[in-house]
Amino acid sequence: MQFRILATAAALALAPIAADAQTRPLVVGQGFLTDSLDPAQGVAGWALQSHGVAETLFTVDREGRIVPNLAESVRRDGESFVIRLKPDLKFADGSPLDATALKASLERATKENPRARGQIGTPVLDVLNARELRLRPERPVAAIESVLAEFPLAIHKFDGTNASMTGPFRAVEFKRGESLRLEPNPFYRDAASRPAVTIRRIGDAQTLALGLESGEVDIAFNLAPETLPRLKRRPELTIKSTPVAYQYMALLNTQRAPFDDVKVRQAVDLAIDRSMLVAAANGGEAATGMFPRVFPFASETPRKFDAREAEKLLDEAGWKAAANGQRMKDGRVLEFTLTTYPQRPDLVTIAPVIRANLERIGFRVRIEVTEAISPQLQAKRYDAALWAMHAAPGGDGAFVFEQYLRSTSTTNFMSFANAPVDAALDRLREIDAAPARAAALKGIEQLVFAQAPVVYLMTPVWHVGLSKRASSYVPYPSDYYVLRADLRASP
Repeated sequence: MQFRILATAAALALAPIAADAQTRPLVVGQGFLTDSLDPAQGVAGWALQSHGVAETLFTVDREGRIVPNLAESVRRDGESFVIRLKPDLKFADGSPLDATALKASLERATKENPRARGQIGTPVLDVLNARELRLRPERPVAAIESVLAEFPLAIHKFDGTNASMTGPFRAVEFKRGESLRLEPNPFYRDAASRPAVTIRRIGDAQTLALGLESGEVDIAFNLAPETLPRLKRRPELTIKSTPVAYQYMALLNTQRAPFDDVKVRQAVDLAIDRSMLVAAANGGEAATGMFPRVFPFASETPRKFDAREAEKLLDEAGWKAAANGQRMKDGRVLEFTLTTYPQRPDLVTIAPVIRANLERIGFRVRIEVTEAISPQLQAKRYDAALWAMHAAPGGDGAFVFEQYLRSTSTTNFMSFANAPVDAALDRLREIDAAPARAAALKGIEQLVFAQAPVVYLMTPVWHVGLSKRASSYVPYPSDYYVLRADLRASP
């Protein structure tokens, strides 16, 4: 997920904590940085969760299981759910997180952020006692724990200007587009054992690698594949690679030619040799669909590669190959711009491979790299765009389909409208049992495959470079949890 980088800077000063926790902060270099310290805005909840500042009621552990976090439990009560908080919770400003504060947080999130309303709508919330809140969703919800683990519902207290959250770190100084300085949250357990941290946004892959080599960066997150050979030769550095629960994909703008024709979209899906993408990215595996195969609701078979069948579809769509191989229709060239962004260096790496695959069957493809892809997607100012997405951040597959493929969603960047998909998503809201949900999700995916508004590419492996001070760091299988409570620094 990406967001617009603004040029202006803002600082948030908070009271200092013990000096021994402030000695020489660890420096994290990565391609993304929150655009706001308010988790109710856009995708800031995701970024702040990644930065170790925000938390949700439930979370997803390293094995992909949904587990309680701020919540102790949730139970169904007729058409409602009763959320019970863990005892003695506090925000980073020291104020209590009780049921009244939880109500205020959920009310504000669902009012401010349409993503937060994606599955529960505007809920009715009633405080039952100091630790229990009744939530009645506007529409049926089956996998409530997964919904409460989603980043748009990050728990916070807002005073009209600043938001206070509950994570192991809290913000000290924030410069939009540049850096975020953090200190351990003194109201979180074991605060004195965590180091201070500075996150630096480094959008260029070579600059990130050089920062690690020079000692200016302690944790270089999501290194580009082409930088790995030289970094691995440095004995003072540690490179850790991990499969992640993300998918790389290409979003196709169904409002724009040539992707307003389903046969052209299907041809793109068939024409890409995903094994070449995996080789270029130095690891990973070919996509089977929206979900990596670690999830029980993932499809099993890699997406088909058949360039001849792709050419046949283009012929049927009226795009005929000239003597030079370039396809034309009614005097027009079969061409489009493929947009990508540097915050995900793998996507910049695989873009030329995709272009080469498509040019073999008669497309003309231009590659565009933009610093701020989200505004283009939101405004539908693109032809095709590479995109990295956590496939099931709450441990359930409904979220991404609801957010990106329901016809009425504000984040349906492809302008995809399909009544059978909408109806299948409606039915999914009524299904509780995990095996039945897995079958329903696979069925929805088959409907999407047939229309091909999204071309699923590969499940990546991400690479993290570590200095000696950060050599104990263990990467999580996603970037939802880059900074965690277990972060430690060696002398």
